[in-house]
Amino acid sequence: MFDRRALPGTIAGALGLGFAIAAIATQEPALVVVAGVLTAICVVLVLTLPNRAPVRYKERRDLQEEADKLARENDQMAARAAKFEAEAIAARQQLATAMLAERSGVIGAETAPVAATAPAPSPAPSRGDDITDPDTGVFTQIFFDASLGKRISAARRGLRPLTVAMVEVVERVGEPDVAQTTPRPVAEILTDTLREADTVARMDSGVFAVLLEDTPENGAIWTLERIRRRISEDLPGCTVRAGMSCYPAYAFDAAQLVEQSLTALDAAREWRQDRIEVTTASPED
Repeated sequence: MFDRRALPGTIAGALGLGFAIAAIATQEPALVVVAGVLTAICVVLVLTLPNRAPVRYKERRDLQEEADKLARENDQMAARAAKFEAEAIAARQQLATAMLAERSGVIGAETAPVAATAPAPSPAPSRGDDITDPDTGVFTQIFFDASLGKRISAARRGLRPLTVAMVEVVERVGEPDVAQTTPRPVAEILTDTLREADTVARMDSGVFAVLLEDTPENGAIWTLERIRRRISEDLPGCTVRAGMSCYPAYAFDAAQLVEQSLTALDAAREWRQDRIEVTTASPED
């Protein structure tokens, strides 16, 4: 919209332009002087318009304030994410410690009466295998099942998403003797690629279960893609197949997440190449 307060300056500028053109055409020095004077008047009138300069300053100030606000919000989000990850790590450690203590207590209760009436038995095997897979060093299905429900409850309280993925790495795809590859290097790649707050477990079937804290669908897909690329580079000849489901987008409880991710893994197995499948189910299913 045209600002009437700029009319004098506009008139002065137009007259200055007219006199300048006339000066060029007639080569009259006087016209050049007049054109210069009018141009100076135009500049002065424009610069002294009410709120003209302050508006530009205000725009810059508003932009800076908006940038500062976004920076503060990003810092707050990063702080909340770091806090949530720290809580996830602490909760996982506490659960593992509690489960190990419980099993140690059960062993003591079972072996104490026997020691009084019979020769001392050989040392009982470590029950740590209930928590940690001896072949890979990652958690077992027992721990994963115990942890998942608690992590969903924490995600619900914090209004944060999480993702469960089932990852399988196989050799000789398309041949009759297709089989899962050696698990230890796969476990090492998973733990190296994922965050400390995420949980990796080896299920009884040999499939790796991955719990991605504070991760929605898009982020989980990118994470699994990074894993796929790393495996392709470090374990040539292997095929990566993964199925995933997300809370709360597709499931509301642990059983749904596991079932949906396993179903998605079955769909990925139908391909003779690397494949990541996302569940198509819904929480109501």
